Amino acid sequence: MALHPLNRKLVKVPLRYGILGGGVVMFLFLMFYFLDLDPLVNIKVIDMLILAIFIFFALKEFRDRYNNRALHFWQGMTAGVVTYLTLALVSAIFIYIMTVIIDPELTTKYIEGRTELLKQNRQNLVDTMDEATYLEAVAGVKETTPLDLALDDFLKKSIIGLFLTIIIAVILRK
Repeated sequence: MALHPLNRKLVKVPLRYGILGGGVVMFLFLMFYFLDLDPLVNIKVIDMLILAIFIFFALKEFRDRYNNRALHFWQGMTAGVVTYLTLALVSAIFIYIMTVIIDPELTTKYIEGRTELLKQNRQNLVDTMDEATYLEAVAGVKETTPLDLALDDFLKKSIIGLFLTIIIAVILRK
């Protein structure tokens, strides 16, 4: 059974924005990488902005161009989910490729940076938690794999994307 043309656009438009947004994330990751700024850490705030922009424009284009300037909440949620999951998947695959094939040292640098940050904040962390929890956190960071980094990126983008989608779908709903 073929999809109604409008339903195809409900997937096609956000898919395009998700892939494009993933490309922007890859570009920024590479920019941070070549500027010798830790891209696995420093890009996180920008990721939220990129997600919001691409979800907003995917929903806006579907609403204005294909749906007679109307957007039901379910359409906004569907388009938003397709957008952020596509963007998150492209980004996670790219991070996995970067940390496994292109520069495996990225994972090592990430572990060293996170371990150093934990050591710098040791007293505060021990005060709020206990020593055993702090040591578990340090041990957990030292066991980080490229797959962990990719999955972490995917999950964070997905969770943030869900909240942004709800907000943007409500704003653009008519």
